[in-house]
Amino acid sequence: SLKKAFLDTLNNPNKVRELLLPNEVRMLDNRYAILFIRGERPIMDLKYDILKHPNLSLTADGGADIYRHGEVTRDVASISVVEMKRLIRGGKSGKASGETNNQNYVLLSEEDMEEIYESEKQKKNKKK
Repeated sequence: SLKKAFLDTLNNPNKVRELLLPNEVRMLDNRYAILFIRGERPIMDLKYDILKHPNLSLTADGGADIYRHGEVTRDVASISVVEMKRLIRGGKSGKASGETNNQNYVLLSEEDMEEIYESEKQKKNKKK
């Protein structure tokens, strides 16, 4: 009936009819979808079966963990504030845990920290 209505509209240009009435849209086969894009004519197309997507295994439906927005899943480093004196001496600072003063801090890589530690160790050995 949908095809007949479409052909009837094409064959009788003076006869105006909406191609799909609301009740016809509701009765569409569930395999079809109508896509509305602003400034474009509507598109009727077959729906895509997402369960056949090649990357299904990356989703919760495919057995992967569920996605949690804002969760850190691929961290490669962590940052902590450590007083240089405490690091070099290996001892404890007199300050309470988490307490810092108003000094500027520099973010050092592990290699930088090793270099500083070794140079301080050499200075300490020279003094002996």
